[in-house]
Amino acid sequence: MTRVLVGDFGALHRLGFEEILRVDGIELVQADAADVVGRLVEALPDVVVLDLDQHETPELVRQIVHDFPTVKVVACSSEQPMMRVFPPLHYGESYTSDLDPALLTSAIQA
Repeated sequence: MTRVLVGDFGALHRLGFEEILRVDGIELVQADAADVVGRLVEALPDVVVLDLDQHETPELVRQIVHDFPTVKVVACSSEQPMMRVFPPLHYGESYTSDLDPALLTSAIQA
């Protein structure tokens, strides 16, 4: 089972992620904006999902990929149908993809 730490999103986006990801047997762990790194250390997730549009996300991604290089980060936009995926062990290199349920699930489970 893949464990996913979901960062701070609005209630509607959070419910959407839960609906999409729980169907595929993914275990979700919640975190608020101020506690993502602390929850990461506690939960030991395989993937962290963040809101691409929050101003603190670039620095948080930088910290995660350097301090926890085996953790994949998927930053999803709440304003546009896109996501940026930071694969494990790539130290900040990423790719951008459309954001739809199948692609999100695929990016998380790949």
